[in-house]
Amino acid sequence: MGKSNDHPMDKEMMNNLVKYVIGKPFPRKHTVMDVDDVYGIRVFSPSQILESTKGTKNNTRLLITFQNRENCKIFDSKEAPGFWKSTPKLKGIFDANKRHIGNIKIGWYYYYNVDDGRDKSSSRLRKSEWQIREYYLAPTYLPQSKVERKNVLLTMMIKTKAANNNNNDKSDDKMQIVLDKQEIMQSLQCLQL
Repeated sequence: MGKSNDHPMDKEMMNNLVKYVIGKPFPRKHTVMDVDDVYGIRVFSPSQILESTKGTKNNTRLLITFQNRENCKIFDSKEAPGFWKSTPKLKGIFDANKRHIGNIKIGWYYYYNVDDGRDKSSSRLRKSEWQIREYYLAPTYLPQSKVERKNVLLTMMIKTKAANNNNNDKSDDKMQIVLDKQEIMQSLQCLQL
């Protein structure tokens, strides 16, 4: 199952999460958020998250929440302009010894195109450029005696740019994440440590 085509950024985020769970500081600029245990950050729109969190630039945010990841559900409020929807497939991340570190769940923000003031309907639903990547550890990866912070969920919210939108189901896998040179260099430095 351990594939070599894992995105370096995903491996870096998972390694940072492991360090944080065992009590070390998180090495990148981030926000620790107090959230609802069931819905997590899904109660917030991308603009609300951008306003209430720290980031090095406008299109990326790292958030740490403490919640039971098994309970995470879609939050679709009548007042909200849209909702986060996760893909059902989990992507596993493995260490150099092919041990399963944890999983990533990828979600997208969908919004209703209600410019003309009509009611929300599924035909007016549009996929935004905002993606969340939720990282969480496999419960068996670390011995419980080393775990200082329990039920930690690391979420990266990023503004993406579609490479090809001809095939909606497969375009999610082909999304090219918009990263600046500084973030790519940080990823490479972390991999060399």
